[in-house]
Amino acid sequence: MTPLSIIYKLGHKLNLSKAITNTAPIPVICVGNITAGGSGKTPSIIALHKLIEKHKIYNAPYFLSRGYGGSEKSPRRISVHDDANETGDEPLLLASHSNTIISARRYDGAMLAYNMGADIVLMDDGFQNQSLYKDLSFIVINGKTGLGNGKMIPAGPLRESVEDALKRANAVIIIGDDESDIKTIIPKNIPVFKAYIKPSNIDKIDRDAPYIAFAGLAHPQKFHDTLLENNINIASFHEFSDHHKFSPKEIDRLIKEAKDNGSKLITTEKDYMRIPDKYREFIEYFPIELVWKNEADILQLLRGLSK
Repeated sequence: MTPLSIIYKLGHKLNLSKAITNTAPIPVICVGNITAGGSGKTPSIIALHKLIEKHKIYNAPYFLSRGYGGSEKSPRRISVHDDANETGDEPLLLASHSNTIISARRYDGAMLAYNMGADIVLMDDGFQNQSLYKDLSFIVINGKTGLGNGKMIPAGPLRESVEDALKRANAVIIIGDDESDIKTIIPKNIPVFKAYIKPSNIDKIDRDAPYIAFAGLAHPQKFHDTLLENNINIASFHEFSDHHKFSPKEIDRLIKEAKDNGSKLITTEKDYMRIPDKYREFIEYFPIELVWKNEADILQLLRGLSK
C-alpha cells in the first residue's frame, strides 16, 4: 500500500496548494485530527465550547460541521430532533449542547452562523480543508492509538504527514496517557494540552443489570473497554462499522436479544443519535465528557484569541 500512500500524499499537497481560503468576519476555531477514525474530536470541541461559555470568553459560540454521513449539503441550522440520515450523527450530538450549523461548504456555514448572531465558530473537523480561514487549529490525538504506524492512507491511518500537519497546527490535545510519546515529536512552540475521558452523569445506569452493548465507531472496542472499566455488566457486545446506519431489522434483533436474555440495551451517545425515535425508549446511552488536566493553560490560549 505504500505506493498508493505516496500518491495520496501528492494529491493532498496539490489540493492544499490550489485551495482558495475565505475569511469569516468572526473567529474560527478548528478541532481536527490527522488520523482516520475516532480520536476524540467531538468530546474535545464540546469541552472547548463549555469553557468558552462558562468563562464568558465569547457570548454566542456556534458549532459548525460539514454533516458527514448526512444527505443535507446546504447551510442549515439543525436541532437535536432532526434526522441523522440528513444531518449526520455528530452534528446532532453537538446540537444537544448548543447552536449547530451544518454545511458542505464550511465558509457558507460560518457566514450563516455569523448572520444568526454567532460571535465565534467552533468547527468540528476540517483541519485538512483550507476553504475557511482558521484563527486557531487544534489537532486531537488519542494517547493510546497515537499515530499508528506513521504511514499515510491506505498504508496507515494518517490523513497527511505529521510534519505538514504541525506546520499548520496551533495546539495539540492528547487524550489519555501518551503511550506513544507523541509529545516528543511536537515542536516546543506548539502547546500540548492533556485531557481524559470520563463518564458523565451515569447514575441512571443500572449497575446490577446485564447489558447488551453495541457501537458503530472507528474503534468500538474502546467503548467495550470503557464499560468494563466502569463495572457495567456486559452480557454481549455487538460491533458495527463507523457511522453505521442502523436498520429497523437490526434494532428489532437487538431488542429481541435483550428481551430473551433479561438484559438491557446500551450504546454510545453518538450511536444513540442514529437510532430512530420510536426505538429510543428501549435503549440507554453511556454519556461521557472530556476533562482537561491543565484547564488554566487552555483558558489562557482561548482568552488570547478574543483580544
